[in-house]
Amino acid sequence: MRYTLAVILMVVGVVVGGLGILQKTLWAPDDQITATTEIDADTPAVVIDPGMLNLYETPATLEVKGSGDLTIAQAPAENVEAWVGDSASAHVTGLAPEGKLTVKAQDGKAKVPNPAGADLWTSEVTGTDSVTLDWTDDANRTGFLIAGSGEPGDVKTVTISWPSHAETPWAIPLMIIGGALFVGGLVVLFFNRNSAKKEKNRRTARQERRRKLAEYGTAFAIVPVLALSACGPEELPKPEPSEAPSSAAAGVNDDQAKRILDSVADDIKAADKGTDSTELKKSAAGPALQQREDAYKVKKKVKDQKLPPAVANEKVVVNYTAATDSWPRMTSLITSAGKDTQLLVLTQEDPRSDYKLWSQTQLVPGTELPEIPDARQGSQLLDPKAKDFAMTPEKAVSDYAKALGSGKDSKEAKKFESDDFSKSIWKNQQAQKQSAEDGKAEVKYKYTPGKEIVAQGTAGDAAVVTGVIEAESTISPESVDGRTGTLTLSSPQNELTGSDSTQQPVTTKTTQVLTFLVPKDGKARLIGGLETLSGAELE
Repeated sequence: MRYTLAVILMVVGVVVGGLGILQKTLWAPDDQITATTEIDADTPAVVIDPGMLNLYETPATLEVKGSGDLTIAQAPAENVEAWVGDSASAHVTGLAPEGKLTVKAQDGKAKVPNPAGADLWTSEVTGTDSVTLDWTDDANRTGFLIAGSGEPGDVKTVTISWPSHAETPWAIPLMIIGGALFVGGLVVLFFNRNSAKKEKNRRTARQERRRKLAEYGTAFAIVPVLALSACGPEELPKPEPSEAPSSAAAGVNDDQAKRILDSVADDIKAADKGTDSTELKKSAAGPALQQREDAYKVKKKVKDQKLPPAVANEKVVVNYTAATDSWPRMTSLITSAGKDTQLLVLTQEDPRSDYKLWSQTQLVPGTELPEIPDARQGSQLLDPKAKDFAMTPEKAVSDYAKALGSGKDSKEAKKFESDDFSKSIWKNQQAQKQSAEDGKAEVKYKYTPGKEIVAQGTAGDAAVVTGVIEAESTISPESVDGRTGTLTLSSPQNELTGSDSTQQPVTTKTTQVLTFLVPKDGKARLIGGLETLSGAELE
């Protein structure tokens, strides 16, 4: 019994030291924290909720495995949800025990479009059979859409991993304590040999050993518990994205803007090359589609007729994006190529559609651009009847149309600052009227404002308004006592009507797409425009 304490100390030392060694070896935490899930074979798309990649310290890695071409696309969560719409999807919402991901299924249509290259995404990565996204940004409101060709079963597994910074604070102390106890046991063993010679102190020594045994036995019970408790399960973190915006967010960021611009410019350039209206419809809508379709028709009859200018896409001068949370969406860009600066209005029909060119106006040289809201917040889209300005956007277009028809001295003309476009219109009108009178003919003009209007707020108290005016000039030969004169037609009217002369009135039509700056007070100002010939006909 005299060696009991020494043995206990040595055994406890080995156990405690062993626990420390195990925490540094077999029980050491992994270098990575990993969570994974298998995706149901009936699911065509997977959505990763905002904040999932920021559950632990970044950089995080999102790895997807499946079959065929796979895409991980990112965008504000609201846009991701809009793109998914009523299609079936699996939503990764959190962590589950044992390295699993929590997945919530959404029933719906069994297919989605291939998301690769969609204008809605702020960025994307693609791969074949597997694709990986590395993430270091803040959570914000960023959501992720994962899909392949759009067929169910393309995505098979989703894995998210983070670097592990788990520590083993008890490992070194336990090894030190274990070593000290083992050495202490050897020391006790040595002294116990000497104490055997002192029989008279045997009873006292035995009592002392029993007391120490109780103390160290308690330590043996406590230390492993403490050591093991350090390895116990932690509460699983939950996603903490930014709060949902209280107002509409910016529709297009700067990277998206350039990508969309280049795509639209390339598509329209290709359509122009072949004067192909079918191809044009893939990238143009509204007034821009009308102007170019009309120009293509004219071009096929009038070989020398110029098409509208190419979309300027060398540089995005200003990302004049609108703040919007609904569809169809409208947004604008101020772009340049060489000395040509243009204001482009783009439209997106629905979340899955690409942006199309809605209007294209060339800004007046020397135009001082108004201060535009930061693209991260976006500008406000205005109702055509908004009354916070010198005139409503709708009124700006209609009054300018009246001014073109009524002349520079009209009350409508006095609502606008002087501009070269209206001056040239009035000058041409005067010349045509004089020529018609000399040829014993009559000319009349008609300017009809269109209903399609896009208005956006500036950073100040002004609005940028783009609208359409349909212009017609009709020349009628003189008719006296039943005898009607003859009009001689020149290009392009003769090619468009198929006649070099006529006794019928001839009407030439143009489409004017115009952009105005309308202040809160004072006069409106024309800052850009594009007029195209839409046709000529005999009445």
